[in-house]
Amino acid sequence: MNKLTSLIVFLFFAYNGFSQESNWCGTDKILNQLKADNPTFESHIHKSMVKAANNSSQDNSVQKSILEIPVVVHILHDNGIGNISEAQVLNGLEILNNDYNRLNADSAITRNTFNAPFQSIAGSMDVLFKLAKIDPQGECTNGIIRVNAPNLTYYTNDDCKYSANGGSDQWPMDKYLNLWVVNSIANDGAGIILGYAYLPYWPSGTNYGILIRNDSFGTIGTAMNSDGRTLTHEMGHLLGLQHIFDAGWSGATGCHVDDCYQNGDYCCDTPPQETANWSCSPTWNSCAEVPVNDVFGFDALDQIENFMSYNACQNMFSRDQANIMQQNFIDIDFLAAIVTPENILATGINEPTILCKADFTASKQILCSGDTIQLNDQSFHNPTTWSWSISPGIENIDWAILASSTPNSQNPSVQFFTGGKYQISLTSSDGAFSATETKNDFITVLPQSQTIPYWEGFENFADFSMNPYWMVYNAEGNNTFTVEQSVGLSSNQSAFLENYGQNGSNSDELISTSIDLSSVNPLNETVTLSFRYAYIKRNNNNDEWLKVFVTNDCGESWVQRKTIHGNQLSPDFSLSSWAPTFPSEWTTVHMVNITSAYFVENFRFKFEFEGSNGNNFYIDDINLYKGPPSDQLVLGIAETGVLAEISIFPNPTEEELTLRFSVNTADKAKIDIRDVSGKVLQTMEIQSNSGNNIVLMDTRNLSAGMYLLSLHVGGAQSSLPFVIK
Repeated sequence: MNKLTSLIVFLFFAYNGFSQESNWCGTDKILNQLKADNPTFESHIHKSMVKAANNSSQDNSVQKSILEIPVVVHILHDNGIGNISEAQVLNGLEILNNDYNRLNADSAITRNTFNAPFQSIAGSMDVLFKLAKIDPQGECTNGIIRVNAPNLTYYTNDDCKYSANGGSDQWPMDKYLNLWVVNSIANDGAGIILGYAYLPYWPSGTNYGILIRNDSFGTIGTAMNSDGRTLTHEMGHLLGLQHIFDAGWSGATGCHVDDCYQNGDYCCDTPPQETANWSCSPTWNSCAEVPVNDVFGFDALDQIENFMSYNACQNMFSRDQANIMQQNFIDIDFLAAIVTPENILATGINEPTILCKADFTASKQILCSGDTIQLNDQSFHNPTTWSWSISPGIENIDWAILASSTPNSQNPSVQFFTGGKYQISLTSSDGAFSATETKNDFITVLPQSQTIPYWEGFENFADFSMNPYWMVYNAEGNNTFTVEQSVGLSSNQSAFLENYGQNGSNSDELISTSIDLSSVNPLNETVTLSFRYAYIKRNNNNDEWLKVFVTNDCGESWVQRKTIHGNQLSPDFSLSSWAPTFPSEWTTVHMVNITSAYFVENFRFKFEFEGSNGNNFYIDDINLYKGPPSDQLVLGIAETGVLAEISIFPNPTEEELTLRFSVNTADKAKIDIRDVSGKVLQTMEIQSNSGNNIVLMDTRNLSAGMYLLSLHVGGAQSSLPFVIK
């Protein structure tokens, strides 16, 4: 692939309209945060870099031993394409080994001109990165850990490195190099981050390692549009290298004349570079200065081909860079421990690849009736035969192996018809050894889709675990959604999350079964989803979130349709554990943005509550029905009400306006949107309920400008202006 057109840069992949220059560096952000949090960080890093640079420069002519490094790859996924194959992992490590040993095919294009004499100073670290074959408990492994963590694989950060959050714990950093692979990384709104790493000079503890997107790991599978160099660059950080454009930790600028072993990137064979750039221009030269001890002795051009640049034409480390990384395996205790003969034996990286464990995954584990999945063999190492079994049920009635597969296929496709939980068993063999893995309740098939109108009041069951129509997800393993049997609206029961007393951040989901919306005519019919919740904060500064998601593929992918948080969720608070005692303490939400794309047989919805040391949360009276919000199914007593409060947000808005109002008793409400001339542009009638009500208004068809929203309830009227951006 032509590197100038692929535009693969160190941490950022410039696609979908992102320019190269708009992206930013995840590692720099981590280092700057550590600097802000620790007064001694900057001086400590500077002293460590000076030591590494000077120690390595003193014996850079000495041939150092080849280092063998055990690696473990933690893959956090949501059972989608992010659960990358072992072949893609091996492909990523192959590129890494080639780059670090100067065996990469594009090393031949490293410049060797008068102003850019870089071929002669290109370095090889003499290292082999190998997947571990023995885990910290002494059990066999293929060096790949797979964790189904939908809440931690998107826009994630170091939280994914802890099993307490539902992630994957670091294996001991003095025995293994840890890599975490995710779908996407939190970016704080500034470009696309492909990965970040920690330097080895500061005790980063359980965070030490590389976090990288799956579409930047290797060049096959999900990374087929990548050149694979993100991992090469991040490993450079992990083993002690700075960017070639860094000003260094001594206060110098990117361009400087000071000792290059004590400034910039602490390497004297990487010419100073003023700032980051993405150009592959062979004449690029951002600095005129020549540092003390510079190996060239003149103003050399920028080293655009260096792996620690942002340029798309990377193909080399310098000799000083390779020496610094190799020297750190002598000077830094935990890195030195990794490459000892004792650890090589303990991690088994050179053990023969015989079959030692059967294992498997599935393309998805929660299905609707009629769905097909693929079972994927993950046995290690090198099985040659397979035998699958599925129970309970009768083949070709409850489930069927498709004609393209057999029970002896490596990765068979299976279709499920009957709701329930299924056990899957696999026996793998390499001809000499065999192993069996059985996973109970591995596949969950939902019951036949419910029909509309649909209502749920949580009346007919006492425990979600015994109800096939609802699922709960609790990544942190703390309090989760339960059925409350003494608090409710239409009865004494509701869905309840005991959020009070949960310290720190937590995320909990309440997920519906499938509901058939295929009977809704997309040309002239609409759908309303309404529900009622009760909540107040624990402290006035709590900012907790309620999010509503919908799916049209039985939960394989989810789209967020509503967010309520902070004072929008409730402005009230109580320092003690709280439960609603009056109907007016419940808020009714009417959602009319279930669009025609979701008028399918396997529609589902879910509520996600994100808590942060707040108070309890309740949900009741969930309705899904054809037509606009009405009193057709919303439970409540139809009595004349008095309008108490009204607010709209966000204001200004673009695509959606949320109306919040409160009435003393239930009544019909009419909502008008008018332009500045008084012309009515939209009208909606709903059945309001006593207490708080929330209504979503679609404003995508309104042009930019000022409008007036009027609410009429029980003879009372209130109007508020709002602006469309």
